This record gives sequence, C-alpha cells and structure tokens, in this order.
Amino acid sequence: MPTSIMFVDDEPNTVNVVKLLIELEQPEWLFYSAPDGESALELAAQTPLDFVLLDISMPGMDGIEVCKRLRQMPATAQKPIVMLTALDTPQRREQSKAVGATDFWVKPFKPMTIVKDIAQIIENHQM
Repeated sequence: MPTSIMFVDDEPNTVNVVKLLIELEQPEWLFYSAPDGESALELAAQTPLDFVLLDISMPGMDGIEVCKRLRQMPATAQKPIVMLTALDTPQRREQSKAVGATDFWVKPFKPMTIVKDIAQIIENHQM
C-alpha cells in the first residue's frame, strides 16, 4: 500500500511547493491536502494516512486543535503528526507537544530536505 501524506495549510502556494517536491522525489506517495482544520478532520476520517504535516495558524480551527482531535481518532491516534509554523515560540512548541505532535518545524522549511525528513519520520514510526 502506498504511503499517504496529508498537508494541512491555508496557504495554497506552500501546499503546491510541498506537493511538487513529493511528486518529484516520491511519486508513489499519495498526497492529500486540506485548506483548514474541518476539511482535514473530514479527510482523515475517510482516508488512511501515514503522515500529517499540519500548519498551526489557520482560520477557524487552528492546528493545535486539529492535532488534538486527530489524536482522538483511532486511525490517526498513533500516526506521525508534524506541526509547522512561521511563528516559533516556546508556548507553541509546548502546546504542540501537549497535544501529541511528533515534531515541530519552523517555516520557511528547507525544500531540499523536507521530503527526506518526512520519509525518515515515517520510517522511524514504522519500526
């Protein structure tokens, strides 16, 4: 079964960059995106996911709340969830850890390594 990735971010350009990088480096992966928290939760309820990259700052439900809810869903309770933010503060890091985030990345991310970083987290999780 192919690896499935969901990227939740309200910034279409950022989503498109990550999608393109994944298509180039891991074309066998299934890439899903959601522009907001509600859509992300709906998608997660319908689609088996191996990894979630989740922006913290979004309109409506923020990424902290989305992560908390994903951790309550049996299908995503144990899956890697990486929080992504442009605003790196100790409070955000603590909140992310408290709701069960696997890791915390700061924007701008490194386009040259993001797919390798995702692959490494997935591989570590599967062991």
